[in-house]
Amino acid sequence: MADRSQAQNSERTPLLRGTGDDHVDENGNDAVREGDLDDLDDQVKTWTRRRWISLFVSAFLIVAFIVILIVSGVLSRGRRKPLPGMNTSLCLTPACIHAASEILYNLSPDYQTIDACTHFDNLVCDGFGDRHDIPQDRSSYSTGTIMSENGQTTLRHILESLYPSKSEHSSFSPLNLMKVAASSDEDNFNMIQEAYNSCMNETALQKIGVAPLVNLIDQIVASFPVAEGNSEPVQQADYAALSDTIILLEKIGVGSFIGLGVGADDKNPDVVIIQAYPSGLSLPSPEYYQDNDTVALYQTALGEVFAALLPTNSSKASAQDLAQSVVDFEKKIAAITPPPEDQSDVTKYYNIVKLADAAKIGPAIRLDAVVTALVPENYTADSLLLAFPEFLSNVSQIISDTPKSTIQSYLVWKLVDAYASYVEGPEVQPIVQFGNALSGKDPNTKSERWKTCVSYVDSTLGWILSRFYIEAAFSDEAKKYGDQIIMDIKHQFISKLNDLTWMDDSVKKLAANKVNNIDQKIGFPTTSPNITNPEALQAYYSGLTISDSFFNNTLLSNVREIKRGWAALGKPVDHGEWGMQADIVNAYYNPVGNEIVFPAGIMQFPVFELGLPGYVSYGAFASVAGHELSHAFDNSGRHYDEHGNFTDWWTNNTVQEFDKRASCFVDQYSNFTVQGSNGEPLHVNGKLTLGENIADAGGVSAAFAAWKDRTASAPDQSLPGLDFFTHDQLFFVFYANWWCGKVRKEQAVQAIYTDPHSPAFARVLGTTANSRAFRESFNCPVKEPTCELW
Repeated sequence: MADRSQAQNSERTPLLRGTGDDHVDENGNDAVREGDLDDLDDQVKTWTRRRWISLFVSAFLIVAFIVILIVSGVLSRGRRKPLPGMNTSLCLTPACIHAASEILYNLSPDYQTIDACTHFDNLVCDGFGDRHDIPQDRSSYSTGTIMSENGQTTLRHILESLYPSKSEHSSFSPLNLMKVAASSDEDNFNMIQEAYNSCMNETALQKIGVAPLVNLIDQIVASFPVAEGNSEPVQQADYAALSDTIILLEKIGVGSFIGLGVGADDKNPDVVIIQAYPSGLSLPSPEYYQDNDTVALYQTALGEVFAALLPTNSSKASAQDLAQSVVDFEKKIAAITPPPEDQSDVTKYYNIVKLADAAKIGPAIRLDAVVTALVPENYTADSLLLAFPEFLSNVSQIISDTPKSTIQSYLVWKLVDAYASYVEGPEVQPIVQFGNALSGKDPNTKSERWKTCVSYVDSTLGWILSRFYIEAAFSDEAKKYGDQIIMDIKHQFISKLNDLTWMDDSVKKLAANKVNNIDQKIGFPTTSPNITNPEALQAYYSGLTISDSFFNNTLLSNVREIKRGWAALGKPVDHGEWGMQADIVNAYYNPVGNEIVFPAGIMQFPVFELGLPGYVSYGAFASVAGHELSHAFDNSGRHYDEHGNFTDWWTNNTVQEFDKRASCFVDQYSNFTVQGSNGEPLHVNGKLTLGENIADAGGVSAAFAAWKDRTASAPDQSLPGLDFFTHDQLFFVFYANWWCGKVRKEQAVQAIYTDPHSPAFARVLGTTANSRAFRESFNCPVKEPTCELW
């Protein structure tokens, strides 16, 4: 394809209409005959008259538009009396017009007649559904998806452009760096581009095929060998080989029967400990193993993969039998897996045991040998957090009762499932097809390669990419505004705590201390690593070599990241680390660190933007901020004190009052349903989603109060075309707009089983039903919230 400059230079259309023949003078220039001059004079006069007529008509239309705008504004003010203190002036900046159009496009065409008190999701979002189809390569599509796609496009432009040497966006922009730092910065930039290019080179990937994956499969088979025709179950003599194979997989980032990692100790948040937790399933949740259609599709895909990739002719010949045996094995693991609401409950998962005792609990896995091989050489592992010891015991027994050939095939499958997306070939196509079908997509759909490769670089060299994303999409002013909003939220939350009648005074005081002690991280990290410092980024990724081999880049990056994780043992917890790259459209609360984190990716339009009326960013972003802060006091976060210690710091009376109110949320959200795979209603898990539902309610409550305080002395301007709504109502419109979206049925079902968040429509309807401010703003018949905590 020709580039833009070539296309422009090839254009040969003359500025003036030609006379028929080509004429050139002695110098090779166009010659003009005398008759042509007379024609030209007449044309100029005609064009002059037309130009004045055009200018007059344009001026008339502009004046008419302004008159209509003024008249409509006057009439609308006549229809709706402004609230006391409400600024009636219109904001007509490009940003305000853009924000207004975003809402007007997403609103239902019938928004003026829909009852906001009962169908607010339809009122705000039906237009979104009419305008947007779910793309073929996605299982859902929403406001957040669009924000993410915009961010991905920004990253693509970064990765496909030259180093931005002339940028002077901030103090750490390339043009403002010292010579040494600038050199390091460009080296970092070249590194992410090389990683991106290695992923984009599909020709090379297709030529190499699955050979790198087969090489890893051979290593697994050699580590846990099975004699041909051997149908014996795993014996004690096989335990050492099995643990060696688990170690081999763990070192390249592949999990198996038990999840392993390191993290802060819930009861001593400055200390890093080893953590083990239930794992082993390939389908999204245990419920899927009870669905015969899904299991049949899964078993078929597994059989096709085994027939193509298992190393011996005999194993390939028995691929279908091995596939069924692996599925049956996973069914047994599914039957002993704790429910997700228990796995997120610190009072149920926190269990410290001696490493030697863990080895006795699950002898087939030999956790002591596995952990010893993974920890740093200078670290002696003595104990670990073992979540649900009974799971380890049960899975060990299941392994001992299972044929070696099944266990070998299972381990090969876990490897293939983890690395299949880094090779190209028909051998791994069944995995893609099954994954697509599982989420409701066409089995053969495929994302554009650049999207895959942008995500790959973000997950591999994310902090370098974040550095250039910040350069392109974030500012110091945005960070300051975000800080202001979060400080406002903190202030309001403390005020609400003090007004509570059900919380004991002693707990209120400690709770206020916890709010004040929350560490707010906004935009991007400046330690661990400091992404504004090119040398710090080089040091962070030291030892990682990027080449033109996509598979090797992935493997080496995974190995390095696993080592880096385990290397944290014996060191204080690094509270400067972030769990999300700067471009991610998300946010989180970390109870052990007592911190709230807001990457720059979520601080973008339409959730957050400078220069707009406050109800825009406070309705959306401040509600997100309040949501994350509320997690500090939800059913999980309330167990952690102001320093992030898991401890009992609430009085018994306060706990009882909390539980009473929390049960209201459980019952409320359990009544929401989606269509199940069998066509029957499938209820939201009110227990699994409790923390998020509490946080949604608390976030909106604090955000609304913060916005009202901010606008008490300086009311917001109005947005054009939205005069049907008061500013209070627009606060909630912008909140709900964040949740506009569509989802495939299969993905909606999967979320019910696995996602601690309620479906988007329930987050709108449930949260507004729990908001006194919402019900008062829309003059709902019942002003009392359905459920309320904060």
